[in-house]
Amino acid sequence: MLSDSLDRIFIRPLTASQVLLIAVALTLASSVYCVIYTTLAGRGEPLIEGIIWAGLNIVPWLICFEVAKRLSSWPVQLGIIVIVAVGMSSLDTLIYDSTIMFELTRRLPGAAIIGGMLILSWILKRLASDHAVAKKLVSTNELPLLVDQIGWVVAAGNYVELHGSGPPILHRMSISAMEELLAAHDFVRIHRSVLVRRQNIQGLTGNILTLDNGQTFKIGNRYRWALQ
Repeated sequence: MLSDSLDRIFIRPLTASQVLLIAVALTLASSVYCVIYTTLAGRGEPLIEGIIWAGLNIVPWLICFEVAKRLSSWPVQLGIIVIVAVGMSSLDTLIYDSTIMFELTRRLPGAAIIGGMLILSWILKRLASDHAVAKKLVSTNELPLLVDQIGWVVAAGNYVELHGSGPPILHRMSISAMEELLAAHDFVRIHRSVLVRRQNIQGLTGNILTLDNGQTFKIGNRYRWALQ
């Protein structure tokens, strides 16, 4: 089972406030390091220069990783890394009057680190998926319906309603426990009280999700990333 910190860093997307907080922390830490390093080297520089350097060389990679880990296509992820590297290099050539090839070369270590983090993210996702399959395929036997008979699940206090082709069936289980139970069977949580089978999703218009049988649900903002 993955720790919550690994899950948060490498699998689940961070919120905008979390990205901002981490960006500020990285910028300040890098700025302080630059000031200390240049001071010890006998050419001290103002803190503001360290902040500018961090903003141009570290924060963009953080944003790059957050964007790329939301995507499942390797070519697209690689494209995001290339775009960020070229953009950072182009900006530095304007600010520091250097050459584009020199700046691109300086970006290779950062690009390699982001690529490695995305590979690690993929590995952790596979481990989490394998763990879920090994555990959930057996434990679903406790449900009153076969998993293939369930179209969507709605929370009802300490119970959940299992909806299929017939009348809904009430089953004593929390929606969170049901989410964990059905995770290996391609069910996704779209609201704090609703789970749906991903393959039954017909379309998404604004915050309204429609299933192939015409049933509609409002999507909670915190669960929208799961549909990507």
